[in-house]
Amino acid sequence: MRVVALGHAGLQLNTSRAALLFDPWFSPEGAFQASWFQFPENSHLLTPALCAPSAIVISHEHLDHVDPWFLAQVPAHVPAMIPRYPSPALKRKILSAGPRPIVEASQWEKIEVADGITVFFVSEPPQNHDSAIVVQAEGKVLLNMNDARMFPMQLREIQRRTGGTIDLITYQGAGASWYPICYDYAPHVRQELSRRKRITKLAYCRTALSTINAVACAPFAGPPAFLDPELFRFNEEMEGGIFPHQQHVADWLRQHGISNNVVLLPGDAWDLKARKKDADPYWQGFSFDDLRQYLASYAARRRPQIETVISRHPQPTSGLWGAFETYFQNLLAMSPYFNRRINMAVGFDIRGPGGGQWTVDFRAGSEGVRPMLDSCNYVYRFDSRWLPPLLDGRVAWEDFFLSLRMEASRQPDVYNDHLLALLKFAHRDALDAVETFETADASDERITVHSEGRQYSISRYCPHARADLLQTGEVLPGGVLQCLAHHYTFDLKSGQCLNGTCAPLSVQAAECDETVESVAEPGATLAASPARST
Repeated sequence: MRVVALGHAGLQLNTSRAALLFDPWFSPEGAFQASWFQFPENSHLLTPALCAPSAIVISHEHLDHVDPWFLAQVPAHVPAMIPRYPSPALKRKILSAGPRPIVEASQWEKIEVADGITVFFVSEPPQNHDSAIVVQAEGKVLLNMNDARMFPMQLREIQRRTGGTIDLITYQGAGASWYPICYDYAPHVRQELSRRKRITKLAYCRTALSTINAVACAPFAGPPAFLDPELFRFNEEMEGGIFPHQQHVADWLRQHGISNNVVLLPGDAWDLKARKKDADPYWQGFSFDDLRQYLASYAARRRPQIETVISRHPQPTSGLWGAFETYFQNLLAMSPYFNRRINMAVGFDIRGPGGGQWTVDFRAGSEGVRPMLDSCNYVYRFDSRWLPPLLDGRVAWEDFFLSLRMEASRQPDVYNDHLLALLKFAHRDALDAVETFETADASDERITVHSEGRQYSISRYCPHARADLLQTGEVLPGGVLQCLAHHYTFDLKSGQCLNGTCAPLSVQAAECDETVESVAEPGATLAASPARST
């Protein structure tokens, strides 16, 4: 079995019986309003043979993973295989390129692509529509993580179901976020927050790779290249911020004990049987050490495509308030549960013709949409040309945020997961799935941990996404517990979430318990044994 890197999160898997494509992204207009482009450029791989696979497997709805432009080049009979999500967003994006059979599968459900070749998906909790892809063929196993964050329990279950050995794992080493780089922090604060986010991401990669212990590992799924002159500055994030390039990821992990990483540029291949890399000669002379000139030349080549995308979003010629008010009145009526969890006023500072300063208030007793900025805890600022496609559904809010073509501020400076989810899904079934997950009866199993001379009995499972804190918990100095799955932190005395609007962690002061075999020290991953259920 041979895996060819197609650039970004794209892979081509070739066996004697089938050729599969995973998350191929080739659009010459990039993605997210021409803000993201493939890095390094992968257009040299576009051939008639590439566009005639046995099937295309797509992990989730972000446009750097589902590319309607490329899908339009593929014969309509070729099926797209996807995870089953509550929202129809992924199916809509696939079908926007034209009719195509879509095969949906639930988590862990195996799809037989061809004789002896199976694919299954392992999904994140419903707050995040994202899934890892597992392929078994010719006695080998590929674990394609793309952007998904798998819990250790899920990784071990993948190993159990595939016989124990993962021959190749491809994983996201760069971030995919507008935080903190689009927020109005002072430059030195923004730089430090970016550095921390980078290290946190790399530390998660180290934990996941140590858990799975694959034969070979390949960082991919980022970073993007920012080629629009207005966004070019974000390429600096490759050096010390949230978008480390593939070689940076491999080097950091090698320094931290993971030595089996291989960097695959577009066209490079990994032979799972021979355990060796076949380099694409196209990249002779390429170096990660001289990227500014490479990116400048790349930007010049893509300038016409960027200008075309901008021209498709002209400045409005009439006021947008009426459409804005109608859209958010409908959104406010969609999920009382989400309104309660958001519980704040959100401002939209829409700059340019047709725009204005408007408030969407989610607070009980104050719900409504008002034509002013009114005591807003959170404010989004962006050009009015981008608002019409958001309101009419042509562009998803999360896709727009990923474009980085906006600014944001928040006070207090805490993450509100439910605000993003409401804007992202805006679909009753998807919102109901999150509510059902979050309000379901949780296990009453508890674990005992030490912090600064005190002992606490805490719920074993994080209240945000039910991550097992026995695997993902870390005790920090100052009596704080962090869940490494999504980086929520909790005060061990009160249980309150310190950096978001997550429900509190169940915490009780604990007496010394001789049945606890081991406990976590500050800065170390939790290693406590489960205490007695209560």
